[in-house]
Amino acid sequence: MRHRFLVGVLALGLLALAGYGFLAPFLTLRGLAAAVERKEAQALERYVDFPRVREALKADLSASLMKEMQKEQDPFAALGLLFTAGMVNVLVDALLTPEGLASLGTGKEPGQVPLEEVRNWRLRYLGLSRAFIYHKDDPRSGLVLERQGLRWRVVRLQMPLD
Repeated sequence: MRHRFLVGVLALGLLALAGYGFLAPFLTLRGLAAAVERKEAQALERYVDFPRVREALKADLSASLMKEMQKEQDPFAALGLLFTAGMVNVLVDALLTPEGLASLGTGKEPGQVPLEEVRNWRLRYLGLSRAFIYHKDDPRSGLVLERQGLRWRVVRLQMPLD
């Protein structure tokens, strides 16, 4: 009798752990959306690994600029692209705000979209330890979540740079 009880408790515990493992990204999505809507910087830091996202986004934008420079035949156009490389930091800082995150996937500039637009975010699993948050109108742009221990955090901002 006691053995069955322990097996039942263990099975229930494993089921609860598996349920949490499945639901945790959805809970992160909900918390992140609420933090964006309320413009709470401290809450955003809980859900977003800003240094990692900032560095990855800078690398993506710089690589895209270099690719464009290689396509240009006109040396003055290439020089103009070099000057825009200095604006990468400004663009990254604009995207990593509540307004910038809310505009992700809408096709509009940060600040032109109501913060409530985050209610249209969706979640798709990319594996056991990665998930993707995207706007319902644009499944290519979004935020990559990664499991860090028992919690999930945004580690990359992904957008098509073509």
